[in-house]
Amino acid sequence: MAFVYASFNDHLATLPDPHARHGAALRAAVEQAVRRPSNADLSAFLFLPDQADHPDHEDAAQVFAQAVEQMYGPKPWIGDEIPLLFVGYHAMNRLSGRRTAQGLLLSDQAIYVQDDFTVLSSAPPPAEGHALPARADDAGAFVAVLLARYKAWKDWSALAERPEAALTSRLDVLLTSVLRTVLDHHAQHQSQRQAPERHWTLGGLIADHGAADTLLDPANPKLAKKLGKVVDKFQIPNAEALQFALVDFPLFGGPYGLALTAQALHSKDLMEAPVHIELARLDARSLRLSEKGDQLLNNVEATLTLPAHADTALKGPFIALLQQEILRLQAMR
Repeated sequence: MAFVYASFNDHLATLPDPHARHGAALRAAVEQAVRRPSNADLSAFLFLPDQADHPDHEDAAQVFAQAVEQMYGPKPWIGDEIPLLFVGYHAMNRLSGRRTAQGLLLSDQAIYVQDDFTVLSSAPPPAEGHALPARADDAGAFVAVLLARYKAWKDWSALAERPEAALTSRLDVLLTSVLRTVLDHHAQHQSQRQAPERHWTLGGLIADHGAADTLLDPANPKLAKKLGKVVDKFQIPNAEALQFALVDFPLFGGPYGLALTAQALHSKDLMEAPVHIELARLDARSLRLSEKGDQLLNNVEATLTLPAHADTALKGPFIALLQQEILRLQAMR
């Protein structure tokens, strides 16, 4: 059944009492931050819950509701969240006339990002949810990373009629301020939550993202030739049992990307020598995506390369699977 967002109060009524109690306070605080005169130049892209007095859009309440249904509804980060602010616009499919939310949706627990739209596609993939940082001091860095990864600035800049750099600078200031408001509330009321621990599976990840040609499972006999090339080019010792590999196979240079064995994490970039990190040296919790999304940052500061053509939506869950499996293998030693 599709998620339906009718109104802010109706949504609060569906939430557990401990979460709903924060709703009115957070809504008022975010609204106060957004309505500051200094944000007037961004008003066309700012939508609050049930907003009836929007300076630019008579259907602002509907715009916000559709953003919640499209960006939060299909794949909530934790669920039972309180949508607070949509920053963005609607793009229209010329064939179906369907409007698709593009931008960033802030809930009390996460920010959802949608920047995937074409006039010919029926619907974009689910928006990606990013858990809010734990400290207000980290709000600026958190927002900067999200804005740096956003892909649809060309369209947004054209709508805003201002250069991309100026637009992103203003949004950075706005979102950082609003996010600090939310995080200050959490710090005062101990209301920030953690997502339930999820068990990731290699097969599930491959199926969810259609990644059988990129995320390789050694249990699949049809991949023996490809996996043999990975072992050869990555110079993986025969004694090491391959767990899985996230790789690309360009026309020249052989496979490149990442491969995990029971003993080490192996990486190879195009035309470069392979890199090997023993699992005993690796802190799984330190693994994180670089700002450009092409490398896996880590505690030993080794260069770990991610395939350029790997789906962006796959990389986050892949890192979670990698962390889970490294911790499991370390515990077995």
